[in-house]
Parts: sequence; structure tokens; C-alpha cells
Amino acid sequence: MNSWIFIDKPKNITSFEVIKRLKKILNIKKIGHSGTLDPFATGILAIALGEATKSIHYFNQNKVYKFNVVFGELKDTDDITGRTIKKSNIIPTLDEINQCIRKFIGKNAQIPPQYSAVKVNGKRAYKLARENQRIELKAKDVFIENIKCLGAKNMNEYSFIMECSTGTYVRSVARDLGKMLGTYAYVSDLRRVKIGKIDEKDIILLDKFEELVHIGGHFEVMHSIREVLDDIPAVLIDQEISHKFRNGLSFEYINKKSENEYLLIETNTKFVGIGKAIEDKIKPVRVFNL
Repeated sequence: MNSWIFIDKPKNITSFEVIKRLKKILNIKKIGHSGTLDPFATGILAIALGEATKSIHYFNQNKVYKFNVVFGELKDTDDITGRTIKKSNIIPTLDEINQCIRKFIGKNAQIPPQYSAVKVNGKRAYKLARENQRIELKAKDVFIENIKCLGAKNMNEYSFIMECSTGTYVRSVARDLGKMLGTYAYVSDLRRVKIGKIDEKDIILLDKFEELVHIGGHFEVMHSIREVLDDIPAVLIDQEISHKFRNGLSFEYINKKSENEYLLIETNTKFVGIGKAIEDKIKPVRVFNL
């Protein structure tokens, strides 16, 4: 049970409800995720079980989203589930959109949506928004690797694909895009299609996974910590050094390329943990009890 599962989150269910169902059916206490999805969204929900929860921080990969944006209307939630608060007759052309989205590529200071899980004085922003409290949310730096308009769905709706850093709000991108084009906009459909190297071929529907648990076939669709973190360079050690590493001791390692990098530490038979190369030594950062 010290593994990762990649669930295809259904529409109209919260990420927390998915985790709650998995926790119950697997009878497991330690469970976590590498980023939630809004209830109206679908796609990859990366869930860590048991000791794998220790690896969430290191699975901090870029995410790819496919989404639709409706122009000419502003929603209080910046998505299809919200209440319409403003309207405009201005609908941009494909050329205007293409010229504008180039400005989003790179580092951006992004203001989260009013309906978001950001904490303000200890309370979630969405809870304050439901109480009709208008709050000033602070901008945070995000990075958009690439964004492309895939064309029109209909007169006022366009499809997009975007690769971005973790923590980027697609709803904020749509809202800001509308503003830059002199109109309003909201996200009408959203699907997360990739996290790092994990894509749609690696995911399983929640109902299907629950079926597999009942017949004991769910282990086949689970992914080991080692497999999920295989983009991090690995260092092979012997049993003696492994014992020291597990007890918090560093070991000598000279490789200037790996200075200040995270490294996977393993023996011939077992994944031991994660270390960091500092001053010709590898210091333990995380040890896994597998």
C-alpha cells in the first residue's frame, strides 16, 4: 500500500470525496494528493498511499490542462458553476486570442480566483466568498510553459491546451485573458491530461478501481514510489551505507553536477530514500520504511 494511484476524477465530485472513498475502500489512514481539481473538472488526480505520501513534495511536476473558455460573460467563480455577474457583447477572434495568449508564456504574477482554497487569515477564500466577503488576494508567481488555442467550439467558446507549473489556476488564466481582450471570460470545461510523465494511459476511473479492490486486482494499477520519481537521478549504495543513511548519517559522494540536487538512494534490492548532494556528501532528506 506504499504506492501511487492515478485516478481519472469524475465530474461533479470534489477531490476530497475521491480521497475519502479510497480511504474507506482501502482501509488506509495515510493518504495524500499532489494537487486537487475543482468539482466540475475531470482528469488526473495523483494520490499517494502510505509511505508514498512522503514523496508528494518531490512529485512537484508541470501539469497539462485542456480547457474551454466562454467569452462575453463573467462568473463569480470564474467557471461554469458560478453565478453570472457581468456580460459583454465583445467576443474576440481567433487571431486576437492568439496574439494575446503569447503574453502569458513565462513567469506570471497570478491572482487566485475569489473561490479558491487559498487561506486568508486562517480561512479558505471560497468560504469567505460564500459569505459575500470580497477579499484582496495576493498575487503569486506561476510559470506557464506553453499555451495554445486549439480553435473555436462555437461563436463565443474556444478550446485551449496549457502546460504550467503546479499552483497555476486555469480559471485565473481565463479571467485575465478575457480582461486583456476587453471582455469577460470563464472556464466552461476543464480536464487535467498530464502531470510530469504521467498521462491518460496511466489513469483509472474511480468506479473501476473500486471494482478491482473487491476482486484484489488493484495492485496491478498501482505505481511504486521509485517508478513515479524515476526522473530524479539515482545513487546505488550497499547495505552498510544504507543502514547509516536510514539513521540520519551522510555518506561521501563527489559529483559536481549533482550539487544541491535531490537524488534517489537505493540498494540492489530496495528503495531507501531521498538525499541531497551538499559539499561532496549526500545528506538524508527523506527515508522510506518499505
